[in-house]
Amino acid sequence: MKLRTRTDDGEYGLLVAAATAYDMQSARAVRQLLHTHGVRATLGPARIHRWRNLKDHFRILVFPEDAVRAYDVLSRHTS
Repeated sequence: MKLRTRTDDGEYGLLVAAATAYDMQSARAVRQLLHTHGVRATLGPARIHRWRNLKDHFRILVFPEDAVRAYDVLSRHTS
């Protein structure tokens, strides 16, 4: 699986985005869910263009070797 490490905002270095959250509370909840399942995660900024307005969102970032596990955890815990 090839994962993107770059967005319009720039690079995340060694980290890849596993999810995007629309507010800090949701981002922290996703990060905690990943931590609970043994996936190292941190938060980073994301600027999303929506209807020509820039909205602040948050990316949940993981190491590439944890990305598949992160996606698995997130897919099992989302509806």
